[in-house]
Amino acid sequence: MAQIKKEAVRKAILESARRHFMQRGYSRTTLAQIAKGAKVTISNIYNYFNSKLEIIYALYEPWLLERLEKLERELPPLATPRQKLRQVILAVLRDIPTDQNGFANNVLQAISTRDADEAYSRDLLLKSEALVSAILARILPGDRLWLIEDDRFSHLLFMAFDGFAVNYKLNGPSRRVEAIADLMCDLVLGPAPDLTGVPVGAEIEGIT
Repeated sequence: MAQIKKEAVRKAILESARRHFMQRGYSRTTLAQIAKGAKVTISNIYNYFNSKLEIIYALYEPWLLERLEKLERELPPLATPRQKLRQVILAVLRDIPTDQNGFANNVLQAISTRDADEAYSRDLLLKSEALVSAILARILPGDRLWLIEDDRFSHLLFMAFDGFAVNYKLNGPSRRVEAIADLMCDLVLGPAPDLTGVPVGAEIEGIT
């Protein structure tokens, strides 16, 4: 029973933190507010989490990984490599940064405002990059796989992810993100073929 009670307290802390982060943002949320919402003391929070930074990561890690795993499941099986690549890029640069009113921005606030003595790990970033690289490895033609060596393309996507997440909070949805996705597809795969004026089905028969 004691273990069940402990898990219930941890869950209450996380639920309270989620509500406050969504309403106020990470920077404006205090441990006192989280404790009050969870009906525990601040000292009790420290029995479960070392810091507010650790709390946001306890929420953010499963949230982000769930969305990346959903992305992999939902890639259309009959789509072209370009269509699949575009969907991956848009998920990382548009869909996830704007999901739940920009929840990802809370982590950027946490990292940029953390104290020097607060422990920070890149493990989630590295895990996320590896997941996206694994998806891309099943999408890209063989002669393009060098682009995902050392997770370099995934790293580029997640660095851009940070910028799009901040931009969403400042300016709302990006008006250029789809054009940027098309540009990135061109850079990775080469320009899309111009099928203007080609009879329907001709490209399948190799008439292009």
